[in-house]
Amino acid sequence: DLYPGIMHFAIFWGFSVLLIATTVAAIEFNAEEYLNWILPTAHARIPLGFAWDVFGGGLAAVGLSMAVWRRYVVRPGRLNTALDDGSVLGILFGLLVSGFLIEGLRIGATELNPASIYYAPSVAGWSPIGWVVAKALLGIGFTSAALEATHAATWWLHAGIFASAFVYAALRFSRLTHMIVSPMNWYYRTLRPRGALKPMGDFETLETFGAKDLPDLAWTQLLSFDACTNCGRCQDVCPAYLSGKPLSPRKLIQDMRGYMEERSPVLLGTPAGETAPAPATSMVHDAVGDEALWDCLTCAACLEACPVEINHIDSIVDMRRFLTLEEASTPDTAQSALQSIEQRGHPWRGTTLTRTSWMDGLDIPTLAEKPESEVLFWVGCSGALVQRGVDATRSMASVLKKAGVDFAVLGDEETCTGDPARRLGNEYLFQQQAETNVQTFAKYDVKKIVTTCPHCFNTMKNEYPQLGGNYDVVHYTAFVGELLKQGKLKPTEAGIGKIGTVTYHDSCYLGRHNGEYDAPREIINAMPGLNFVEMDQNKERGFCCGAGGGRMWMEEEGERVNHMRTDQFLETDADTVAVSCPFCIQMFDEGISAKGVEDSKRAVDLITILDQATE
Repeated sequence: DLYPGIMHFAIFWGFSVLLIATTVAAIEFNAEEYLNWILPTAHARIPLGFAWDVFGGGLAAVGLSMAVWRRYVVRPGRLNTALDDGSVLGILFGLLVSGFLIEGLRIGATELNPASIYYAPSVAGWSPIGWVVAKALLGIGFTSAALEATHAATWWLHAGIFASAFVYAALRFSRLTHMIVSPMNWYYRTLRPRGALKPMGDFETLETFGAKDLPDLAWTQLLSFDACTNCGRCQDVCPAYLSGKPLSPRKLIQDMRGYMEERSPVLLGTPAGETAPAPATSMVHDAVGDEALWDCLTCAACLEACPVEINHIDSIVDMRRFLTLEEASTPDTAQSALQSIEQRGHPWRGTTLTRTSWMDGLDIPTLAEKPESEVLFWVGCSGALVQRGVDATRSMASVLKKAGVDFAVLGDEETCTGDPARRLGNEYLFQQQAETNVQTFAKYDVKKIVTTCPHCFNTMKNEYPQLGGNYDVVHYTAFVGELLKQGKLKPTEAGIGKIGTVTYHDSCYLGRHNGEYDAPREIINAMPGLNFVEMDQNKERGFCCGAGGGRMWMEEEGERVNHMRTDQFLETDADTVAVSCPFCIQMFDEGISAKGVEDSKRAVDLITILDQATE
């Protein structure tokens, strides 16, 4: 956002310049007074004074004025204005005004006072704001003695305000603390890939599965609650919140902070070796709320927007783990999907398709038949067991064969990666699934994997290494993009057919979680004659389809997220929305049908378009 960006820039750099100015002045004075040293900066006091005044005080004044206007006049909905906000602005304004007053009193008593040995009216003008204040004070009749006495009193007032800022920040843990805590949170941010959830640990040694109370969270998570500036950027981009759900990522972090302030004294006051008293309120059920936790799509829009690198998803999933593993309170439809994974190796209860039915008539080898294959084509549950996913899977196999890629599939040996289980909080089931797949990969010495599903891609690429599974995992958009660059695929305009104007939807787990935005667009641009338009919310700002975080297997009340994204597609006037995820295509299919435009609009996987376009 431009306005708050300029505002924060002005406040930060304005006060930073003023702090530097005060520090330089103090060092200059003491070096000259007690050591008889003349520092180099002393020879540039006039231009430096101008810089301190204009680029320090002036910039800070502009920034604070913008902050007051935005918070108390414009009042954007994402801001949750409290007494603390007014107190902080009051302290900063007090520092600024008293600082200008000190400067004006000094100039009036010295540089504009003919009786002073420092009389230099030509120099006074180089501090324009201080000069204006000095002129005003002299204009209302301040004498030299009054200027000097008031200067001394105001100096102590200024010092008192400065000290009170630190006292207030320490006692109240106010917004001012983010000047210290937020950089700390950025420094201690996780170095895990964004798409990798925090490992849960050894089940045999854990006392609690998931996060029931503060001790169950990592100290970096607790730090992040204090680092939150309550700016609301995460809330502004959260699909769950924007669709009217109880979840607000801003409120969740603030509620966790409030719970921490209430609970921490009890925990810290409990002697070592003793059990702390049970909390009066539940962190999971009361401070946050079950419904808000299950609303999360794990789309990472909040992580992308947060200026201080708070990871909302880790805390949400930790509490989901508690709900699932300790209390068995997973939503019914999600629990049904988990049971299906456990019993059948996939979440699609009721499907009539099998892991190999998509292969009919294609002559696709399995690794058991061709173990020396260079590439494992990982089909995924949706790619094999949901018809719309099957369409993309068959197209992918066709493209690989056209390009002469040496590949094979696992067939009936393939089982769910465990992604839905992990996002729904069943870490135990995830580890079971992952270990099974890691063993299968080891059996065939698998090194390179290509998949059409961003969720499978993310899990195998970023989370299997936590369990010892290290592979070269590539999403098909990047893999096929290389084939196009190598000239192994030659799309033609005639092959594309009457697909019309195309827009592209960024999958959250391919885009925000793994940073892949260019490869899909390079495929689109490689197809001659394809008219492409972007949605307003694209790439890093892309809007979730509504299926992530296990929400694919949960009922949705109120406005549906996929309907909101479908509306954004329709606003482009494109005929086709291209996707690169089997979840996304299902959500768009439902959205297009719900809007009653299935006769003129459609969702197609990008690999299907490319398959049609290639010889």
